[in-house]
Amino acid sequence: MNRSSEGGCTVVGHVRAPLDVDRAVVLVHGVGSSSRAYRKLTDHLVAHGEVHALDLPGFGASRHVARDVGIPEHAGAVARYVREHVLDAGLPAPVVLGHSMGTQVVAQLLADHPDTAAAGVLVGPTAEPSTRSFHGQAVRLAADAVGEPPHTVGVLLVDALVRCRLPYYLRQLRHVIEYRLEDVLLRSTVPVVVVRGARDPVAPQAWVELLAARAPFGRHRTVRGRHHAMDADPAGVAQIVLEAWRSAGRGIG
Repeated sequence: MNRSSEGGCTVVGHVRAPLDVDRAVVLVHGVGSSSRAYRKLTDHLVAHGEVHALDLPGFGASRHVARDVGIPEHAGAVARYVREHVLDAGLPAPVVLGHSMGTQVVAQLLADHPDTAAAGVLVGPTAEPSTRSFHGQAVRLAADAVGEPPHTVGVLLVDALVRCRLPYYLRQLRHVIEYRLEDVLLRSTVPVVVVRGARDPVAPQAWVELLAARAPFGRHRTVRGRHHAMDADPAGVAQIVLEAWRSAGRGIG
């Protein structure tokens, strides 16, 4: 387990790697979630490179934060982690994958810290302009929860209500609602793949296509499942990461 801390913000990285490592992927979770959201995906990726599943400041195994933390500060914390535990270890810039709120963190990382990512993968991006309110997000998330596996919903509820705590979750959700992902992606300078589950009510097809078009080197893909597509189709999402490694010049191994 790796840690990176500054200014009261700690990122915890849960790391798995094969014996011979020449590349890395960094996984950034969504609001109220944690690195636990990536257990299935990690199993599919670990044979191909070093996997860093992160807990953002205030989430998962990271210590609680007494103040508010916005998306740019989360992105800065991830950039610091990448520099300390990936780049300083002699590995090239990683593929960085985010889910839900994590797509916003990754987009901000690509814009503000372009040296820390060779490519970005955005799974289930939020928040579509028509849902930029607490009510709009609640309706979409509730619609998704009805169709997600009970285990996925259970893990998320424990992470949101117990591990990160409700007041912090609600403050973070406000940032998610206010964030303009479509504008920040204009500043990306590396390949970006925008991904949705085929039955994801949170990230409709038109929204995904718009985001891919806004990124200078963007494209979009559809896999099986709903909002938590990395649970429903970990092999499909892993294949997209392998393709992202290849597009960044790392080969797919």
